[in-house]
Amino acid sequence: MLTGIFSPTKCAECKLCCNFHRSSAWETPALEPADIFRMHEMCVPLTQKPDGTTSFYLDFRTENPDEVANCPLLDTCSGCILPRENRPFECRIWPLRIMRDASTLVIGIYEKCPALDIETFEKLGKHALENLLEPVLAYASRNPRAVRNYDTAYKIIWRQ
Repeated sequence: MLTGIFSPTKCAECKLCCNFHRSSAWETPALEPADIFRMHEMCVPLTQKPDGTTSFYLDFRTENPDEVANCPLLDTCSGCILPRENRPFECRIWPLRIMRDASTLVIGIYEKCPALDIETFEKLGKHALENLLEPVLAYASRNPRAVRNYDTAYKIIWRQ
């Protein structure tokens, strides 16, 4: 979805979106049934949450909120083990995020993404509004867990 905007090499070097602090583990991507099926086929560890949603199991070794765990799909040398088209939707649109600001849906761009510069930010914003708005809203409609609370680290590019 964003391969024409970001350098795959630059993304593979960073891996920021594939690492989660214990305190931000809630940000693991929401999974759709097709994602779960593919991951079970690949023997990726998934765990059922009390609310009935399925998410990645993150291997935290301590209770330290700053401890970081890798996504189980991350190969630290080569990046995500899934082909780009088989990755969870939220992974394919990162650093875009659909959020709720009060009662309003918004789409934001994570401004701290190391792959972003001014030109890339502008290209991403334009591409998102012209090509991804409909699929992102459809995804959010069928997968409400993917709609996160607004975070000020994201610059809003669209508001409902």
